[in-house]
Amino acid sequence: MRTRGGGWSSVVRLLAAIVLALGVGVVALGQAAQAAPRTVSDHESSEFGVAACYEGYIPNSSLYSGNVSVHVHGSACTTRWARIVWDDNNSCCTPLWGKIERQVNGTYGWQTTHSKTIKLGFGAFGTHYTDTVPWVQYSDQRFRACYSYGSTLPSTWTCGPAVG
Repeated sequence: MRTRGGGWSSVVRLLAAIVLALGVGVVALGQAAQAAPRTVSDHESSEFGVAACYEGYIPNSSLYSGNVSVHVHGSACTTRWARIVWDDNNSCCTPLWGKIERQVNGTYGWQTTHSKTIKLGFGAFGTHYTDTVPWVQYSDQRFRACYSYGSTLPSTWTCGPAVG
């Protein structure tokens, strides 16, 4: 409704403001509802090779080998790292190495894109952790924890199962 001066009446302006506010509220509410990321189930992770969101120990990632065990751990949907537990060593003086690997499936198969290692001097028995490697949602990726012995960075590793 226009008034004599050509402007809009206060009633029309008020109704337009209400409609605009309701429309913005509906759009904001719709975006907020969509903002929560979809988590990937364990079943999807194993069936499709898509990494699932885990906090802490990742199931089926452990390797127990005598006095050493390695495990993949994660921080929700952001990073992965290896947990190395060294109980004892029967052969004197050889350092133990731990490693976490991130592999991505591409044109040439599974390729390691990130890895972090930790060297444990002989006698450093107990629980240790590598630095972290990235985890990317909806990426065809997998992770595995490994260990090896040697004075320098090993060229061969014993690794646990690869997991999302």
